[in-house]
Amino acid sequence: MQYKVIPFPQSKNINNQLQSIIDEHAVDGWVYLNHNYSHYLLPGSAGCFGFGAKPDTVWHIGNVVFQKE
Repeated sequence: MQYKVIPFPQSKNINNQLQSIIDEHAVDGWVYLNHNYSHYLLPGSAGCFGFGAKPDTVWHIGNVVFQKE
Protein backbone atom coordinates (compact mmCIF):
# COMPACT_ATOMS: atom_id res chain seq x y z
CA MET A 1 0.00 0.00 0.00
CA GLN A 2 1.29 3.48 -0.87
CA TYR A 3 0.51 6.79 0.78
CA LYS A 4 0.90 10.32 -0.52
CA VAL A 5 0.69 13.61 1.39
CA ILE A 6 0.35 16.81 -0.60
CA PRO A 7 0.18 20.43 0.57
CA PHE A 8 -3.20 22.08 0.91
CA PRO A 9 -2.72 25.81 0.29
CA GLN A 10 -4.74 28.53 1.97
CA SER A 11 -7.78 29.50 -0.06
CA LYS A 12 -10.87 31.67 0.24
CA ASN A 13 -13.03 28.73 -0.83
CA ILE A 14 -11.58 25.73 0.98
CA ASN A 15 -14.40 23.35 -0.02
CA ASN A 16 -13.86 23.83 -3.75
CA GLN A 17 -10.07 23.74 -3.34
CA LEU A 18 -10.23 20.41 -1.49
CA GLN A 19 -12.66 18.94 -4.03
CA SER A 20 -10.34 19.95 -6.88
CA ILE A 21 -7.36 18.29 -5.21
CA ILE A 22 -9.33 15.08 -4.58
CA ASP A 23 -10.62 14.96 -8.17
CA GLU A 24 -7.16 15.63 -9.61
CA HIS A 25 -5.54 12.71 -7.76
CA ALA A 26 -8.49 10.29 -8.06
CA VAL A 27 -7.84 10.12 -11.82
CA ASP A 28 -4.51 8.41 -11.05
CA GLY A 29 -6.10 5.90 -8.65
CA TRP A 30 -5.36 7.72 -5.38
CA VAL A 31 -8.10 7.41 -2.74
CA TYR A 32 -8.69 10.32 -0.38
CA LEU A 33 -8.12 9.41 3.28
CA ASN A 34 -8.06 12.61 5.30
CA HIS A 35 -6.98 16.22 5.44
CA ASN A 36 -5.57 18.48 8.12
CA TYR A 37 -5.60 22.25 8.16
CA SER A 38 -4.05 24.10 11.08
CA HIS A 39 -3.31 27.69 12.02
CA TYR A 40 -0.29 28.60 14.12
CA LEU A 41 0.47 31.99 15.63
CA LEU A 42 4.03 33.15 15.09
CA PRO A 43 4.73 35.87 17.65
CA GLY A 44 6.22 39.11 16.43
CA SER A 45 8.81 41.17 18.20
CA ALA A 46 8.74 44.53 19.94
CA GLY A 47 11.98 45.65 18.32
CA CYS A 48 14.31 48.11 20.02
CA PHE A 49 12.32 51.13 21.24
CA GLY A 50 9.73 50.18 18.61
CA PHE A 51 12.18 50.27 15.68
CA GLY A 52 12.15 47.04 13.69
CA ALA A 53 8.99 45.82 15.42
CA LYS A 54 7.17 42.96 13.70
CA PRO A 55 3.49 42.10 14.23
CA ASP A 56 2.22 38.62 15.05
CA THR A 57 1.51 36.55 11.95
CA VAL A 58 -0.63 33.47 11.37
CA TRP A 59 0.97 30.50 9.62
CA HIS A 60 -1.43 28.22 7.72
CA ILE A 61 -0.45 24.57 7.22
CA GLY A 62 -2.59 22.14 5.27
CA ASN A 63 -2.09 18.58 4.04
CA VAL A 64 -4.24 16.11 2.13
CA VAL A 65 -3.56 12.37 2.56
CA PHE A 66 -4.20 9.78 -0.17
CA GLN A 67 -3.62 6.04 -0.43
CA LYS A 68 -3.23 3.64 -3.34
CA GLU A 69 -3.10 -0.14 -3.26
